[in-house]
Amino acid sequence: MKAAVLTRFGAPENIEIRDVPRPKHKPHQVLIRVRATSVSSGDARIRGKNVPQGYGPMVNLVFGFNKPRIPILGMSIAGEVVEVGNKVTRFEIGDRVFGVTGFGMGAHAEMVVVKANSGLAKMPDGMPYAQAATIPFGGTTSRFFLVDKAQLKRGERIMINGASGAVGVAMIQLAKYLGAHVTGVSSSTNHDLLRDLGADEVIDYRSTYIAKIAETYDVIADCVGTAPYSRMRQRLKPGGRLLMVVGTLAQALAAPFQSMRGPHKAMGGTSNSTQEDLQWLLDAQAAGYLKPVIDSTFTLSEIAQAHARADTGRKVGAVVVTLPG
Repeated sequence: MKAAVLTRFGAPENIEIRDVPRPKHKPHQVLIRVRATSVSSGDARIRGKNVPQGYGPMVNLVFGFNKPRIPILGMSIAGEVVEVGNKVTRFEIGDRVFGVTGFGMGAHAEMVVVKANSGLAKMPDGMPYAQAATIPFGGTTSRFFLVDKAQLKRGERIMINGASGAVGVAMIQLAKYLGAHVTGVSSSTNHDLLRDLGADEVIDYRSTYIAKIAETYDVIADCVGTAPYSRMRQRLKPGGRLLMVVGTLAQALAAPFQSMRGPHKAMGGTSNSTQEDLQWLLDAQAAGYLKPVIDSTFTLSEIAQAHARADTGRKVGAVVVTLPG
């Protein structure tokens, strides 16, 4: 099969399309023919080892020091089941599915193996693969922080810093689904989009220093790493929660102590998506609260360009990669 192989860490050009062996599934796994995937900010960070401060040694251990230990990146998938393990009961050959591959990655290829009992669900009838591929990364990350971490309640006020990225656009919509009042922070270029997605208020970070505004919030979500607790504590109400979607290792280590000693909670972490999480996202979409936002679309042979787009830090929504069907 064809796959996008990371030959060495660094520039997007270090990814090459190569012929690699087709993966073999185990009894609890399914083999999926990938029809669409995405190049997320996470994929780009791993490829370039451009991770938040302090996480470099951890990335080296997991992904390799010089030679990539996981050469095929990508966690978001949308495609069809072509083989089923003999202990799989939830899926059948021909099912259209979407979800996440987990830390084994491998989605940037024509085929990938996924555990059937993990983050995989059937796609609704009529949903295009490219749209389905926008849901897993931003959607599952947003749900994890809003529901599992912040336990966002109806009527609460949330500020989302970095509201135009793949996580940000999903978080705006899911916060509205949960009944919150949403303020989105992005460049003014994207304000119309944020309003269309449901944002009640918008702030241009280039003209407004968000740490000095008068408003306070029940929840602040930092999706880009520029709103740490040290800057934003005065913008949190008593009992407020700071969601560190992106942050340094030092901030992550300090968060439990800040939460114990002060009037606020600082929260980080990584989502471990389940089928139930994906169904919750589909319910939100069926209710009209999770519209796909596609920044740009590339083919598998153009995946280096997709990575370059993700590297700019200016993508709006998801960078999608499609494969022939």
